Amino acid sequence: MIVPVPPASAVAFVDARHGWVGTAGGLLGTTDGRTFRVEVRAPIIGISAFDRARAWAITGDGLVLRTSDGHRWSRLGAPHLVGVQFVDAGVGFGLTRDGVLVRSTDSGATWQRARAPGLVQSECFSTRRDGWTARGGAVWTTHDGGRGWTRTRLRTGSQEAPSLGCDERDAWVVFAEGAAAGTEGYHVYRSLDGGPWGAVLASPFQRKLPSISNYAGPFTVLGHGAAVFTGSCAPCGGRGTATIVRTRDGGATFARATWPGPAPTAVDFLDTRRGWIVAGRRVWRTLDGGAHWRRP
Repeated sequence: MIVPVPPASAVAFVDARHGWVGTAGGLLGTTDGRTFRVEVRAPIIGISAFDRARAWAITGDGLVLRTSDGHRWSRLGAPHLVGVQFVDAGVGFGLTRDGVLVRSTDSGATWQRARAPGLVQSECFSTRRDGWTARGGAVWTTHDGGRGWTRTRLRTGSQEAPSLGCDERDAWVVFAEGAAAGTEGYHVYRSLDGGPWGAVLASPFQRKLPSISNYAGPFTVLGHGAAVFTGSCAPCGGRGTATIVRTRDGGATFARATWPGPAPTAVDFLDTRRGWIVAGRRVWRTLDGGAHWRRP
């Protein structure tokens, strides 16, 4: 199994002033939320930030970088990863390009194969015990650190690699099903507080559920039923549009904001109003849930 390598685009903030942005040109950091400095010159495909001092990043060739002071980074020996998240200062989970779930217990210095239901295409852990993996149209859930997994089949037929996001005991997954006539087929499901999965968003091809936009983009999960999704429509508005869709109640209701701009390639929100996106090799900030954006 080969897991697609994400684009060189990432963003992670721990508060309104401290965070990092990754692009094809390198890893940028800020301590005031407005000005950024180059900290590593390498393409960055993922970032996991624990606090102002401790964070991890993945380069385009799968290497793991780590900082313990918030600005100086060291390279760690690690399997070629396409995703990583640390649930505390010592324990992190990652996914290799071959679909192997791995785990580190020493802040990323070493990695071991983790217990998993075979090879997977996506994974997300919110604590040492609570995690999810996905492959094809199915999701597996563990609440004991991987010793036992529960499988849920959500989609049938051919699926592209699903995308998982999680926080606390909430998990959301996006299944993509290919594109035609300028619109992508996709379905979004969520499980709240460890409960059953339910469908909440889907592509404009159908009429039963609300849509994000013609294409589903990156998303972030905030816990307690809150999540923020991004989407895009290349033929809309002449130059294309980008969309932010927010929910605070697990998908019962959504708030929407759309503006002219390139498709977001990375997103991170502190809450449903304060967030950042990477789009067109630039980072943008909003304080009102996406109604207005400005460059920091």
